[in-house]
Amino acid sequence: MTVEELARAMEKDIDCIYEALMNTAVDLDSLEAHSRLDEVWIKEVIKKAGMKLKWSKLKQDKVRENKDAVRRPQADPALLTPRSPVVTIMGHVDHGKTTLLDKLRKTQVAAMEAGGITQHIGAFLVSLPSGEKITFLDTPGHAAFSAMRARGAQVTDIVILVVAADDGVMKQTVESIQHAKDAQVPLVLAINKCDKAGADPEKVKKELLAYDVVCEDYGGDVQAVHISALTVNGDNLMALAEATVALAEMLELKADSTGPVEGTVIESFTDKGRGPVTTAIIQRGTLRKGSILVAGKSWAKVRLMFDENGKTIHEACPSMPVGIVGWRDLPSAGDEILEVESEPRARAVVDWRKYELEQEKNKEDLKIIEEKRKEHQEAHQKAREKYGNIHWKERSFLKYQERKELKPLKAKEKEERDSHILPIIIKGDVDGSVEAIVNIMDTYDASHECELELVHFGVGDVSENDVNLAETFRGVIYGFNVNVGNVIQKSAAKKGVKIKLHKVIYHLIEDLQEELSSRLPCTVEEHPIGEASILATFSVTEGKKKVPVAGCRVQKGQLEKQKKFKLIRNGDVIWKGSLSSLKHHKDDVSIIKTGMDCGLSLSEEKIQFQVGDEIICYEEKQVPAKTSWDPGF
Repeated sequence: MTVEELARAMEKDIDCIYEALMNTAVDLDSLEAHSRLDEVWIKEVIKKAGMKLKWSKLKQDKVRENKDAVRRPQADPALLTPRSPVVTIMGHVDHGKTTLLDKLRKTQVAAMEAGGITQHIGAFLVSLPSGEKITFLDTPGHAAFSAMRARGAQVTDIVILVVAADDGVMKQTVESIQHAKDAQVPLVLAINKCDKAGADPEKVKKELLAYDVVCEDYGGDVQAVHISALTVNGDNLMALAEATVALAEMLELKADSTGPVEGTVIESFTDKGRGPVTTAIIQRGTLRKGSILVAGKSWAKVRLMFDENGKTIHEACPSMPVGIVGWRDLPSAGDEILEVESEPRARAVVDWRKYELEQEKNKEDLKIIEEKRKEHQEAHQKAREKYGNIHWKERSFLKYQERKELKPLKAKEKEERDSHILPIIIKGDVDGSVEAIVNIMDTYDASHECELELVHFGVGDVSENDVNLAETFRGVIYGFNVNVGNVIQKSAAKKGVKIKLHKVIYHLIEDLQEELSSRLPCTVEEHPIGEASILATFSVTEGKKKVPVAGCRVQKGQLEKQKKFKLIRNGDVIWKGSLSSLKHHKDDVSIIKTGMDCGLSLSEEKIQFQVGDEIICYEEKQVPAKTSWDPGF
């Protein structure tokens, strides 16, 4: 140690060290603050100061070796071979993207989708009559699937923007243009529904100018094709395909089909017979059966590969969409796929990625713990100041009162508190759908009315574990495009767990809004039944006391003695309550109709009537409250 370090460790000043070393063999004149001391002299100084010495070894932090897999460096341009383009179809919901794809593939996708809206990302390989091949990605146009659209734009070469000629530019159209710009991908404009009445393709082109999409007619470089996907032969579809191929030729798309595989997960889901399955697009290398792949925090040994029609294929080249079976866990959509040389290497990569994630999480947790500790310390300090200068008896009494306030909740209070929390469990068919639903949950902003608690979310059918979780948290299970077995349905019914299944994302969110609304306390609304004006006031002696009575005439509706009443003077309500008597001439009556006169006295005798006051008879009705949360569609 240096002299300075020793002084700091002993919490003394440097002079003390010099004093201790006087009359020793140490040359004090050459001893500086940063001079190093031998072990003998360190022991001597500590002994003279009357302190004890404790040796401790410095701990060496083990640094884990980075085992991650990364993409290969760019290949030599001379080795690249031409590849087919990957084209993403984007546009607003219900503008005809899927129908357009159907016509290109000559199959029916849209008809099979629930409610006719696309809720998954699909990848298809289309062969044109000219022999060209194009891989199409169909992205959902619905507002809820923004993340899926962004992912579609990342892996693509060309974006076909579908705009309906009758609707023009809509919200998701603008968002799609933004995604394409962010990914720096060229556009081809397809103006659909040109056969419809009220279709105005020129208007669409003009609207797009505002978003920097300039068509060739206006001196730009975006090709615009007028199509109608619904007509029998699909008007101008070949023109659209040719425009896409022409743009692809200009881009000179090439790829390296040798070496380890690189690709991107487009979608992932769990299949009953096959386990975790991913749809992927290969970007480099050729994928074959038996390859070892890593994606995110999971790895696979490829057992089976199939195309979009479910037909088994033996190899997949760049730009090909392919279904891969053999994953140990389910990777997330958007994960990068990399091929590694062996299973142990794949495990090492996944372990490293999990370790890295854990380290990140630990860092964040430490931050939160530190903040909480600070808060706790400040609160403790305040409490100390509060009790600081008061007598111990007073202090004990104050502490006793605080403890009394912290007593456990009664069953009724607990029930009330629980009714303001809605715990939910979400199960979806594919990773992208679950992600979209969870993203919508993030927009929830009505926690002051009812708290929305996401207990668990996952991919696959509803399981016994989900039902047990829902029972523990008193929650609701929402399933999107998934099934529930009979055994699980019976188990849920027995445990009183609600399972709500939906095929369309709108309906799921609407159902959730209704469930939230049902947890809110009802609001009370007043419905007037009759109105009367006071024409005269007098008092009647009952026993020994005088009771004020109002002579009234019913102007509207009727007065019913059993209902509630309020007294209004100059527009202000000065009393609310019930009547003690209601008479017509000298008879007690329960109902007085329009135009009739009556005398009435109130249950509260202190209230004085004035001529010109109004009496209103009303009944209270409980109206179910509605949640103020608006998910934005």
